Amino acid sequence: RIKLLLESVGEKPDEQTLQSLMSDINAHKDGRLRLDCFLRAADRILGEAPARIVLVVGGPGSGKGALCERLAKDCGAVHLSCGEMLREEVEAQTPLGREVAEIMARGDLVSSALVTALMRRRMRLHPGRRILLDGFPRSLENARDFVELCGPPELALHLDCDDTVLIERILARGGKSAKDAERAASEGEQVNVRSDDNVHTAIQRLKNYHKHHPTTMSWLKEIRVPIVELDCSGSKDDVWQQLMAIGRLMRPAVKLPQQASVQGAQQQ
Repeated sequence: RIKLLLESVGEKPDEQTLQSLMSDINAHKDGRLRLDCFLRAADRILGEAPARIVLVVGGPGSGKGALCERLAKDCGAVHLSCGEMLREEVEAQTPLGREVAEIMARGDLVSSALVTALMRRRMRLHPGRRILLDGFPRSLENARDFVELCGPPELALHLDCDDTVLIERILARGGKSAKDAERAASEGEQVNVRSDDNVHTAIQRLKNYHKHHPTTMSWLKEIRVPIVELDCSGSKDDVWQQLMAIGRLMRPAVKLPQQASVQGAQQQ
């Protein structure tokens, strides 16, 4: 019955997950599922069931990484950052890293085929897991290539705020990274500083973002990808509370399968 209830919200839980949920939900400890028990445990059940592939998009400095980290921690999803993957390639001085290092330093976009292939390669390391794609797609070509290779995502989270806020955050982040690097150097340690966290690169990144972002979002809407708009001008917790509010709003709209509803009512 738990399986039927979860399938009603689009989930396909394995047996281990079902046993764990039954243990938590069965408040009466009698091995029987009651609807009131299920509803009391709804936060855990639905909170740990985000879409299989979630796009997290927004301008540089919008807080995509912070939101993904919170979702990964609280919901058990896999956080894959497009920018972080490229930076790892650069730091490892792989052939790919050497190719994209100068492009990233300028604030330009890496070729769609390359980024999409890298993203897909990383996704294959997490079969069956829920994936948060941070900062992807970065262009309409990215989006089309991804959908062709992997199918359409089930959801997009769009973090939006004014450019002045984004630039202030990028410069603050760059200043903090520089101070951390200076402190680490004095202590004989090493800290990687993002080369793109400076005013010139920030402006170029924003120009590229505004050049490609509107057409990308329009195309996602055309193919019926649900888009959740989040105001990211406030704190990280403000953004999180917006997302939680949407979840609470939609939860009563979830309809249980008729068989599960009847059986749940009979056992009360």
